[in-house]
Amino acid sequence: MKYISSIVGILLSLHTLWADNIQFTASGPRVVEVGEQFEITYTINAQPSGFRPPEFKGFSLIGGPSQSSSTSIQFINGKVTQSVTYSYSYYFTATKAGTFTIDPAKATVDGKSYLSNSLTIEVVASGKASAGSSPATSSQPSGVNSSSNDQDEVVAEAGNDDLFVRILVDKTNVYQGEKIIATIKLYTRLNLSSIEKVDYPSFNGFYRQDIETPPLQRLEREVINGQVYGTGVLQRMVLIPQNAGQITIDPFSLQAIVQVPVSRRPRSIWDDFWGPQVKEIRKKVSSKPVKITVKALPANAPASFKGAVGNYSFNVSLDKQNVKTNDAINLKITISGNGNLKIIQPFDIKFPSDFETYDPKVTANTKATLNGIEGTKSFEYLIIPRHSGVFKIPPIEFTWFDLSSKQYKTASSGELVINVERSPDEGKTTIVQGVNKEDVRFLGKDIQFIKTKNLVLNRQGEFLIVQPLFDAMYALSLLLFGLFVWLMRKQIKANADVATVKLRKANKIAIKRLQTAKENLEAQHEEKFYENVLKALWGYVSDKFNIPLADLSREKVYEVASLHNISNDMVDEMMRLIDHCEFARYAPAQGSSQMQEVYQNAIGVISKFEQNFKK
Repeated sequence: MKYISSIVGILLSLHTLWADNIQFTASGPRVVEVGEQFEITYTINAQPSGFRPPEFKGFSLIGGPSQSSSTSIQFINGKVTQSVTYSYSYYFTATKAGTFTIDPAKATVDGKSYLSNSLTIEVVASGKASAGSSPATSSQPSGVNSSSNDQDEVVAEAGNDDLFVRILVDKTNVYQGEKIIATIKLYTRLNLSSIEKVDYPSFNGFYRQDIETPPLQRLEREVINGQVYGTGVLQRMVLIPQNAGQITIDPFSLQAIVQVPVSRRPRSIWDDFWGPQVKEIRKKVSSKPVKITVKALPANAPASFKGAVGNYSFNVSLDKQNVKTNDAINLKITISGNGNLKIIQPFDIKFPSDFETYDPKVTANTKATLNGIEGTKSFEYLIIPRHSGVFKIPPIEFTWFDLSSKQYKTASSGELVINVERSPDEGKTTIVQGVNKEDVRFLGKDIQFIKTKNLVLNRQGEFLIVQPLFDAMYALSLLLFGLFVWLMRKQIKANADVATVKLRKANKIAIKRLQTAKENLEAQHEEKFYENVLKALWGYVSDKFNIPLADLSREKVYEVASLHNISNDMVDEMMRLIDHCEFARYAPAQGSSQMQEVYQNAIGVISKFEQNFKK
């Protein structure tokens, strides 16, 4: 009976959890083509007693509803948590172009009705290349190349409209110091295998702080000029212009491996049976430069303005106002809000001459988001009054340019009054270490310690320089100094040959980077793992073959490798491993077993290079 009552209690608690948090959602594509098949799914996290779908106007139903459910129960620290999902899937074909809104579906749980969200689906005309697909070609159109290996094979080119990148900004006309949200976005109508080389612009004239952006794992469908593209955000960032005038954001570029269709003259019935073929090619694309007009701030700035632009709050506090002489006081200034917090510098405060002051402790806690750079910045001043009396600190002012009102705003602390009473220790020596009040020590005596016993004295008139031990130590010092100079000259001569140094340290540096990759593997940080393996492999060939990073390419590696007794097969093995790592960075999760295999292969290929390398 005891176990039965426990099970009943668990089921009742689960029922309560289900009833308290019902989530009913609809999901489907945002863009489809006429004639394309697609799926709409309704999901609810409780078992419904009734389900009523909406009318699907503009679409032809070809299947459904297909029902499925899943349940999981977890016991964590004595608490029961459960997750249950019921799904209803419908399959449609788009019949005509236009924009269609699907009304919410209705579900009933425990006698209560719940509505899902509505969906808006845009249907574009067919015949356009869709994202992630490439149309096969049966004859050679304009913009195709004949393969040099087979006169009957025709490889389609990847046009500029098939793959491109853009730098999107939320505004192009701003004030100096005003934030700009920039987004680097990829657009493709081809199957994207991997992204190899990414070259970010320098953003000269801007302060840049990256917004945390998840790795690109899947593309979203989007209509651009009436055509469906697969789009993905590569990076978002906050840019803050530092100077007035027109500033240009230089192009962003990348090199990608894409699949393009290959058509060839049929030689047998099997060629038609297997259908069109594809081939992977490399394509480099660059965005267009973006021009930003930066307006100068108004000229009527108060004297307390130091360049802060944004929306801020200002607070000044003293940890105590009634103290005794030689007591430490902490004055804290806190600025919080949204704007260019990084440029705000410590305040020039006019403390009374009777106060001993120290440089402030600066603490910044900021984060870049789609709203800009948000957070707080604080300045803590340690001050110590040396004499008694009533002291006044003049008002501390903070001025910023407010973007909403387009005016300067000033916040003031008001006059700060500190009452200092005389203490018995006033006027005595104080030693201060650090900047915290706990670090202030007071010495009550001017002489701390006098030694009176076990004194060792030397007879007057005897000199250490005439002792044999001194002569021996002097000779030994000269010998060690000469040895040190010889070793240093040898080391300087060895390091002067940069190529030899890189060659000698290439394997050691690669192993160190692979060790970092192993730590990422153990922590299941997949993206960082593949990034460090790539750094280890590319860095190794750069140092081992003395190829500058600016000239490093696959063709250069093949060219130089033959000069050092490295076969093309070994280079092929390394390049396949590099291609796999670059693809895995942007692909869905690969799993720890595959990461372990990549790690072992990286160690193996570097070992082969070391064994066969010839100077």
